[in-house]
Amino acid sequence: MEIFSTLDSLQNFLLQFGIWTPLAFFILQLLQIIIAPIPGGTVGLIGGALFGTVGGFLLSASGTLIGSAIVFLLAKRFGRPFVLKFASSKVVEKYDNIEDSKLNIVLFLIFLFPLFPDDMLCFIAGLSTMPFKTFLVIATLARCPSVFINNMVGAGIMDDTPTQFIIAVSIYAVFALILFLNRKRLDTYIHQSKKRKDANSNQEPHDKEL
Repeated sequence: MEIFSTLDSLQNFLLQFGIWTPLAFFILQLLQIIIAPIPGGTVGLIGGALFGTVGGFLLSASGTLIGSAIVFLLAKRFGRPFVLKFASSKVVEKYDNIEDSKLNIVLFLIFLFPLFPDDMLCFIAGLSTMPFKTFLVIATLARCPSVFINNMVGAGIMDDTPTQFIIAVSIYAVFALILFLNRKRLDTYIHQSKKRKDANSNQEPHDKEL
């Protein structure tokens, strides 16, 4: 999409809505959770650029959390066939069927750290037995930090405030470094959680026969 090719093009697109620019941005932020081709990182940066760190964060966080909630509830309602229309089968197979006792922490870590398909995990979480309230708490606590950092970066770029930009990028770099050092460990943790659940599922028919 051409309007997402640069920050300037996206900014100009939103500004054409005049007094409705905040609403247009909110809707765009919400839609990027559902529609994969819309780059969430770019949208988040523009939030900070147009509305400042705090204003951009409030709009971005609201759109992100409401979009996440909508996706989760739709997945709960329509199930796996619906989810596969938006998420690849490879991603679904990797993250689906995680033990209930491990799902909360896995989802929290994926939302918290960069470079994970966190929007897709909103769909997949809807396939689990996780209650909506639990999902909303996890999404709020784990997604908001990255949303805030994105807005800090965007505000720092457009307002030409190097200190804010450096602080935001440094925080992001710390998260990325922690993930880099522990990515294999987290992938192993997710894989083992799935295997244990699969193994328990395979034992159930045998146990019933006894």
